[in-house]
Amino acid sequence: MSQTHKQRMLMAVEGDLPDELPYAPRIDLWYNANVAAGTLPERHRGRTADEIALAEGWALHKEVADHLRQPRADAMLHRALGVHFLKEYVAHFIFTERVKIDVLREGDRTRIRYTTAKGSINTSTVYSQEMRRSGTSVPWIEEHAVKTPEDINVLASVFEDMDVVPNYETFKTHEVQVGENGLPVTAFTVAAGPVHHIQKYFLDATEFFHYYRDHQPEIRYLADALAPLYKKALHIVAESPAEVIQWGSNFDDMLTFPPMFAKHFVPWIRKAKEVLSPKNIRVLCHTDGENNGLMDLLHDSGMDVAEAVCPAPMTKVTIQEYYRRWSDRITIFGGVPSNLLLPQLTPDAQFNSFMDGLFSGIGDGRRFILGIADTTPPDADFERLVRIGEMVREKGRLPLKAGAFNPVDTAAVAGVLAEKESAASALQDTRFAQIRQAVLDGREQDLIEAVRELLLKKTAPKDIIDQGMVAAMESLNESFKNGTVFIPEVLAAARAMNAAVLFLEPHLTEKEKHRGGKILIGTVKGDLHDIGKNMVATMLRGVGFNVTDLGINISADLFAKKVAEERPQVLGLSALLTTTMPEMGKVIEALKKAGLRNSVKVMVGGAPVNARFARDIGADGYGRDAAAAVEVAKALVAESAFIEAKAASPARG
Repeated sequence: MSQTHKQRMLMAVEGDLPDELPYAPRIDLWYNANVAAGTLPERHRGRTADEIALAEGWALHKEVADHLRQPRADAMLHRALGVHFLKEYVAHFIFTERVKIDVLREGDRTRIRYTTAKGSINTSTVYSQEMRRSGTSVPWIEEHAVKTPEDINVLASVFEDMDVVPNYETFKTHEVQVGENGLPVTAFTVAAGPVHHIQKYFLDATEFFHYYRDHQPEIRYLADALAPLYKKALHIVAESPAEVIQWGSNFDDMLTFPPMFAKHFVPWIRKAKEVLSPKNIRVLCHTDGENNGLMDLLHDSGMDVAEAVCPAPMTKVTIQEYYRRWSDRITIFGGVPSNLLLPQLTPDAQFNSFMDGLFSGIGDGRRFILGIADTTPPDADFERLVRIGEMVREKGRLPLKAGAFNPVDTAAVAGVLAEKESAASALQDTRFAQIRQAVLDGREQDLIEAVRELLLKKTAPKDIIDQGMVAAMESLNESFKNGTVFIPEVLAAARAMNAAVLFLEPHLTEKEKHRGGKILIGTVKGDLHDIGKNMVATMLRGVGFNVTDLGINISADLFAKKVAEERPQVLGLSALLTTTMPEMGKVIEALKKAGLRNSVKVMVGGAPVNARFARDIGADGYGRDAAAAVEVAKALVAESAFIEAKAASPARG
């Protein structure tokens, strides 16, 4: 008798060998978007997402809460605080009467004021029709709770006046509904502890890193207010009927960078393991980002399951490398990058080659649950999901015929992942040693004072910038690319440099003010993500470019209008969602229509974007990350300058 989906998944979690490789693709966002658009496959019209999965013979993916289908109308009302009343969660925050809550709904926007004895804080979230059409199931935090350091005391008092209570009954109902068709996973929040909670909810993505560096005592104070609630939640989970809990999500070696991860994430993952393991409750982490710099920390963190594991070609670590380094103690759940489901990004031959490599590279199949990382995109080729299911039936009997791990060709992988080294660094003139060190340390006032001293010595302002500040930022960018410095240091250095350049501006000629070339950058229409774009803009400014950041959710027509007004050498387009990637092509078409395409170079980037897509839409360059984007921008500006110079020079003949 064959095993059930739940039995297979639990055996994989425990390190045992089920009869067949479990396959549980996440299809909720795909389903939401295609229901809204009326584009479900004909054979599945009228079915729920769960009915579709079961009809295809797949396990239900129940590792992430279904945010849209909840018994409580206020399930996501307090998202900006990371407070969710979801049926899948066995522990819920509750507000006490000491916190006054005022809610104002304005169409798609929800504004909330929280008032305590220490004052008030305000938040707002947005859940628009555009977001619904894209399949997004959670509101976007438009206004974060912390906007000044003073807000931290008020926010801490909100959580000091809160409690945590069990929510076993609705979870039991959910568990019965899932039955043997999947593995229902609970949660409390999707943060891996108090500091992660602060990062995910309370601050703008970029501002968090400034606060983490500049306001450590305040961050610790707020984390201390959250800690008792997290501890109580763990003990509530320990007495619950749940078998697996999600403890932390969206790990990424840039955003949840290694020193912070080691200091604030690992201890809480271990604490969860310590409390829950005696109760046979397993700890699952949603590790959907770039984990190259976190591999050892994650391996030793104590988690039992790494879910939404997203390997190369979408990130830097191959699935074979994940399995080699983690499968002795961690069950890997995922393994298929979402862009493999998009024919416009991954041709059939590449898709088939990847899947063949996956089946031959995961040993006997122990500690592996096949799934999509992070989720099936709304515009995915559904038949590729079906094909993966067929592959499981054809060659997924365990133990796999491969029998043992096949070592990956590390030389080939290195060739694929190799990145172009940056241009030679500026001359290390000792006059600028103080300038460079002040930039590297992010010491704004010391940097301005060092600039003032050099000006008094009649040092050329351009040299102060190029041989002092830009040289330091070039060095810092290399260290960032190599994983030896992290976002807070880069942002602090850029902030100090921007202040010093502003101080120097009256001493610069007009030509010197625009020394590095002009770049416009923005996130395309329908996409509200900005941390990647912000990092690219920061690093471009740091090496001397004049950057105008247009922000998020920018339409093709507005991009074209701004190019006409600003006349940049380069336009940078960012997208984090597969559903918004086509907007990049629309921007290029808008530039053509406006007669501007030949006057500006276009570079693109973002997690789902690759070089093939960039080439297909007619972009001039592609940067896989912020450091690579800087090198691409330099090359494009140089090419643009060469073309301009050639056009301006008299013809020879």
